Amino acid sequence: MHELLPDQEDEPAGRPEAPAEDVEPTLLEVVVFGPIDAAFSFLRDPRGAAVRGRARVDQALRQARALGELSIKFGQQELRRRTEGAQEDAETQAADAAAAERREKAGPPPDDVIADYDTLSASQIVPMLQGLDPAERGRVAAYEQKTRARQTILRRIAQLDGPGE
Repeated sequence: MHELLPDQEDEPAGRPEAPAEDVEPTLLEVVVFGPIDAAFSFLRDPRGAAVRGRARVDQALRQARALGELSIKFGQQELRRRTEGAQEDAETQAADAAAAERREKAGPPPDDVIADYDTLSASQIVPMLQGLDPAERGRVAAYEQKTRARQTILRRIAQLDGPGE
């Protein structure tokens, strides 16, 4: 029989031993030896295995709950954004329809006095009023009162046609 020196180890036949991190396990090793190692670990420390197992399950549940809450939060925000947008669209359509109806009842816009009157803002119309004669301003005022009733335009016409002029 041969004697082993203190720095020598007895290697089993087959695959030589190497550090675990340097060797990729084969499928057979994972399937056969993985569960065996788990069983021995469990037998060595059953309470520790239970604690570790519960901690892993608790961590997975916390992550799932956090992800679910985050999904709900963003889903609610998106739903709110979409419904508010739809509500605003409906309100805009209703306002546009009401304005079109008022314009229809008011008669033709004073486009012969100010071109494309309905497309202009009050700040674009006000400077043009001074160049109109009182009858033209009267047509603009009558149309404006029946439609949008923009006070900026109506006040400026009142200033121009008032007792001072």
